[in-house]
Amino acid sequence: MYCRKAKLKLPMKSILEEYKCGKARLLTMLEESDDPVVKTVQPSLKTGRKWKVTEAVVEAKECLKMKEVIGQTQTDRRGLGSTTVKWWSKTEGKEKRDMIKTRSGIRKIQHGYRRIFFRA
Repeated sequence: MYCRKAKLKLPMKSILEEYKCGKARLLTMLEESDDPVVKTVQPSLKTGRKWKVTEAVVEAKECLKMKEVIGQTQTDRRGLGSTTVKWWSKTEGKEKRDMIKTRSGIRKIQHGYRRIFFRA
């Protein structure tokens, strides 16, 4: 996937981000499974020693819940109500997994860590 001689060179940060999103998606699929055996077993996913997938998913869920408590805010010149917002409590299944992966989830948290690291 990563090679110095290939024509398409992916940066290590994007490969790492895809890895983390994949692990988070797998954990949420196992947690929200319809099968009661899979739901109660809670298998552990091996990720390494610096990053824990369970902590990252819990942090992403907390961010999404906090975003719902804060509500819709105006960030640029568009007025309130010009965009549709999907709330954490109203979504189910794949939509929740996608929210954990993208919006306020793993990708946004990783982007924030990168900004902090480069500023220091």
